[in-house]
Amino acid sequence: MENSPPTMDPASPLCGIRPSDLPAPPREAIRIVRACSDPDIDSRRLGEMITSDPVLTAELLRIANSALFGLRSRVSSAAHAVTLLGHRALRNLALCIAMRDALKGGRLPAEELDRFWESALRRAVSARALAPVANLETDECFTAGLIQDFGLLVLLWLHPERVPEWGRLTATDPEQRLELERQLFDTTHDRVGMELAKVWELPPSLADAIAFHHAPILQGLDPAHERLARVTRCADWMAALFEADDKRMVFARTLALLAECFDLVGESADGVLARVAEEIDEAAEALGMRIGDQPTLDQVLRDANLRLAEENLSFQELTWRLEQTLAERDRLAAQLERELSLAREVQCGLLPRDARLGVHGINLPAHHLSGDFYDAFPSRGGRVWFAIADVSGKGMHAALLMAKTSSLLHCLGKGITDPAALFATLNRELAEHPIRGMFVSMAGGVFDPESGEGVLVNAGHLPALQALAEGTCRQFPASGPPLGVLTGSRYTPFPFNLREGPLLLYTDGVTEARRPSGEELGIPGLRRLLRSHLRQPAGERLQAMMDEIRHCKLTTHDDLTLLLVEERHGD
Repeated sequence: MENSPPTMDPASPLCGIRPSDLPAPPREAIRIVRACSDPDIDSRRLGEMITSDPVLTAELLRIANSALFGLRSRVSSAAHAVTLLGHRALRNLALCIAMRDALKGGRLPAEELDRFWESALRRAVSARALAPVANLETDECFTAGLIQDFGLLVLLWLHPERVPEWGRLTATDPEQRLELERQLFDTTHDRVGMELAKVWELPPSLADAIAFHHAPILQGLDPAHERLARVTRCADWMAALFEADDKRMVFARTLALLAECFDLVGESADGVLARVAEEIDEAAEALGMRIGDQPTLDQVLRDANLRLAEENLSFQELTWRLEQTLAERDRLAAQLERELSLAREVQCGLLPRDARLGVHGINLPAHHLSGDFYDAFPSRGGRVWFAIADVSGKGMHAALLMAKTSSLLHCLGKGITDPAALFATLNRELAEHPIRGMFVSMAGGVFDPESGEGVLVNAGHLPALQALAEGTCRQFPASGPPLGVLTGSRYTPFPFNLREGPLLLYTDGVTEARRPSGEELGIPGLRRLLRSHLRQPAGERLQAMMDEIRHCKLTTHDDLTLLLVEERHGD
């Protein structure tokens, strides 16, 4: 694994750069990081792996026994460190060492490296101070803060001629710095950090913190990952208060963010900010980094003319400014809510409503917008098209691709009667203008309502189920890749007859629904659910199945979509 890093995305900001051109972390430290994340490696084996590298062992023990961790008893061995700290804290500690040592070797001036790590330590200490209010582990937050802007150091590593710009970069606030990076490098540190996280196989929580700490909307992330991204976003602004030229603006923005993300106001916010200056020396000593004399928060505010006496600003005026900022935040949130609701109405308008076609569907999005959809519409010769699909990803980008695919299906399906040909055409259209990392799994086909005979095609979707009269279920598996992946894909059609039993199509949110025991519903559970409601009318049957998934102690985290195709018995 270490010798074969993942292939980079052709649209990546690092495209054209070989993995060997990128800074490589110390092999042993990264080996420990990956081992700590492996549930199959026990504490004894992990202790043996650490002990095999005396230098790394000594460094881990030195940092673990520093004031940064504040352990009551002294850590005397690698095995003791594993027991006392736990796998997660040990992983984060090894990752801090790996990041610190990844760019040693003289390619960047030592003075500039020290300045970068001083800034990184401020973010790390800021994130650590926010851990209790975010309900996260302090070492996880510290590590995320330390490495969140590592992509900027990589950019300077790759473009050493830009090193003189470092002073200009640190003098700006986080949003201005991001724009300046675009001008200097044609990309930004969060995008580069995200690619590097893939190559180095960093833990998902830390990879998301690196990738999304500048994202204004954090929709679709794991809740703990979202909180960590909010922590790193606030930490960026808290650290900028000690470096940016316009401290007045940074201070106001920092207070607004702390209130917005964690309800920290007044003395609570001041206390968190004060800890940054108080604890950075301790963190620097623990990690063996060189930093200069650190100003206190009071000195920073005095230098920025932010003291109330010097600015002649009353506490009431500062409170009013904060209230204005929060009111603006609420106004923008309400506007976004209205726009998302309108988008959901548009999505619902794309779903079919004519139950006389013999096709019944139900869709429940996990969030405002759904990446699932289903459709049914008449074709030439009285035949009926039906389909269900699941777009990769969530949120607005998935909803837009869903709308595009639904429109193409509806338009092309009125002129094409061969499902295999239709799916191949859809695939070509989506693959011609691909969206990075996105694709559509789809199952569907066409049938004759009079005879019940039809043909089904499955493009990388879950198997369609047909409930047969003898109590068994026939499955129609995928016969080709999802749409939008490979331009020349072909799809094998499967014949069926609705007189033998109804067809059930579904998305993975249904089969991945979990019981309190952690067991997934899965295809076997869905088959049992289908048979138990087989005697009910189609519309009632789908609703009863969905109610059971939603309310009968099954938890879901994805869009839920069911589609039932059955023989039509009169209008």
